[in-house]
Amino acid sequence: MSKVKDIVDAIIADGVMTRDEHDAFMDEVHADGKIDQAEKEQISRIFKLIQEGTLVIVDDEREKFEHLRREELKKKLLNKTS
Repeated sequence: MSKVKDIVDAIIADGVMTRDEHDAFMDEVHADGKIDQAEKEQISRIFKLIQEGTLVIVDDEREKFEHLRREELKKKLLNKTS
């Protein structure tokens, strides 16, 4: 498994991409000075998840916390209606 894929897997695990995660991803993609097919696939994966609304980009940890809190509230509401 590639390091780029590992980074993307970690980013999408909580459905939030922070600035630090974005920077780490971009640094790794550009580490060797070229973007290969596997890296292109991971870039496409990120864009697809953003388009679907599965992945949200945030600027700071506060926004990440708010997103996680909203997700927990959704789960609680769904459990009450089930």
